[in-house]
Amino acid sequence: MINLQRLTLTALLGLAACAPTYTLITAAPVAVARNTIHVTPGTTWNKAPRTPLDVAWEENWTQNGPRLDAITFIGGLPDGQAVAKQRRKSNAQVPVFHATMSPQDLTSMIESYHRLRAGATVFETKGVVPITFVGKPGLAFDYAFVGQDQVKRFGRSVVAIDGGKLYMMTLDATALHYFNVARPEFDAMTASATLR
Repeated sequence: MINLQRLTLTALLGLAACAPTYTLITAAPVAVARNTIHVTPGTTWNKAPRTPLDVAWEENWTQNGPRLDAITFIGGLPDGQAVAKQRRKSNAQVPVFHATMSPQDLTSMIESYHRLRAGATVFETKGVVPITFVGKPGLAFDYAFVGQDQVKRFGRSVVAIDGGKLYMMTLDATALHYFNVARPEFDAMTASATLR
């Protein structure tokens, strides 16, 4: 009987060791995305563990779980790199980032990212506007999409290019409740964002 209990305990501890570990982010200034962007959250968030789908310049946060709300930071993505990992021979490709991209090219790149990564079948871009992000001229736009899970989500992306590199913050959340709750916090963080 004792051996069975030990075996069960060992198995449970092994499973717990395999579970993804989230890191608590407190409401204080913090460096994100390889220490390239500094933001000041107004409330606590959870930094998600890295996944095989994340690019090296990416960091992801959530408050209620990534299926309900998520903020993605990309900091210092070089010219010629993509915002998503992808197979070279795959038919579905996210365009690689180029520092000379137009606002339309940037919004199209982010749409492609959602179609590839979230399986978005319906994607609608709304209201592209010029803004200042990380102290640089940039753009912001809102969008709505439906992913493979058939859940409607709203999103907002804010991007700027500095020194030939891309800096981006994106909020994706379910259209029902979570987007409207997270949006003011996201807007405050984008307003606080600076480059290191």
